[in-house]
Amino acid sequence: MGSPESYDIHALKVHPQLVLDTCKERISCGSCGKSVKFFCYYCYKPVAGLEGRFPQIRLPFKLDVVKHANELDGKSTAVHAKIVAPQDVDIIPFTDTCLDGVDVQTTALLFPGPDAQDVADMDMTGVERVVVIDGTWSQAKMMMRVCPQLQRMQKVTIKPRRTRFWRFQNMDDQYLATIEAIYFLYRDSVGSSYNGEYDALMYFYKYFYEYIQSEYASQPERCFNHRHQKNYIEYDSAPLNPNVRLTKPDTVAKVNYDFDDLELGHMFGSTDPE
Repeated sequence: MGSPESYDIHALKVHPQLVLDTCKERISCGSCGKSVKFFCYYCYKPVAGLEGRFPQIRLPFKLDVVKHANELDGKSTAVHAKIVAPQDVDIIPFTDTCLDGVDVQTTALLFPGPDAQDVADMDMTGVERVVVIDGTWSQAKMMMRVCPQLQRMQKVTIKPRRTRFWRFQNMDDQYLATIEAIYFLYRDSVGSSYNGEYDALMYFYKYFYEYIQSEYASQPERCFNHRHQKNYIEYDSAPLNPNVRLTKPDTVAKVNYDFDDLELGHMFGSTDPE
């Protein structure tokens, strides 16, 4: 599929700081009571005070995120899609029968491999929905093995890009975060006429990325994860914005996650998932 391309995350036509910087503290979700910030990743609702302030978009085809039971809600970037496109995105807890009602003739599976077709080369007119698996590689392979509906779906993939993900991964930089893969799925389906219609899918991702860049560029004595890709922190260009803060910066900025916690979305750009 060729070498991975870089993409300019700063060029996305969303400006999340204008809204998200106004939320200074974690808030109890009005529905489930859990302490969250910006939105509840259990109920998929904005916290009090941010209702109606996030971008809301419609997608040209539905998105089903099939989530493994062991995938932590708070670590999944796929939830971002549900927040900004609630009418077209469903998050489905995985069982071997969870997709029994899905028409496999009009449904595609975003999953790399030699039999996957690039969405940029497809006519997506007949595709009514795309399924994305949210889980680690081992979880995804198990899900594929036990779910006949997943096996029967046409596989689609996207062109390789270099990730902007802040979590360390024991792989090269063309393995994307799940929300990156979802974003490029919709962006590539439009082709050269794309004009930012689905940039809102990256609303929260861009915010967290720029927050981490600002946090470390403002404090160069702090050491970012030394195992991460070289020159990940853009010291010369990242804005030194002291207002880009989360409640507990170290819990987000440290990013020393176990590489086995990688989201499935990282694999896109590879034609051989093994």
